[in-house]
Amino acid sequence: MDNLTQAHSLLFGKSVADLAEYKVEFPAFPLSWLDKSKRNMEGLREIASHLHTKTAAGRISRAGFVGEASEMEKQIIRNLIELEQQVYAQTDVLQSAIQIMVTEHERRISQRLKRTAIGVWNKARSYGNRLWESPIFKVLGGLSTIVFVSSVIAWVVHQWK
Repeated sequence: MDNLTQAHSLLFGKSVADLAEYKVEFPAFPLSWLDKSKRNMEGLREIASHLHTKTAAGRISRAGFVGEASEMEKQIIRNLIELEQQVYAQTDVLQSAIQIMVTEHERRISQRLKRTAIGVWNKARSYGNRLWESPIFKVLGGLSTIVFVSSVIAWVVHQWK
């Protein structure tokens, strides 16, 4: 932890998080058919409709299995494939809904202000570290310390005369 971060921790009582902790990387948007302008809270209605149409066929009750064992096995396999497709559709819809909610949350002014403040603090810290490590700063700091100490000594000597 560098000096600026330690000072900030002492002043505010908590450590500064990195900007990367507040930004989340997502995979590609799974419902590519949804228009980019609808990838917000409005789009949740279309996504819910999509989920309903994809899973509506599976909601119809089946009469049972008909035929010989090999035919029954084919029906079971077909049903499992349909269920698997429904699970994939639900996964895509859920992931899209979560992405929309997180994006909407990150668009809030409080979140943008928080990310901006963290970015400014990190930039100031990097400039402070660069200045602190500069040899010119160290030489000037040493010279100013010598001048200050000699001024204090000269003032004390002048006061005692």
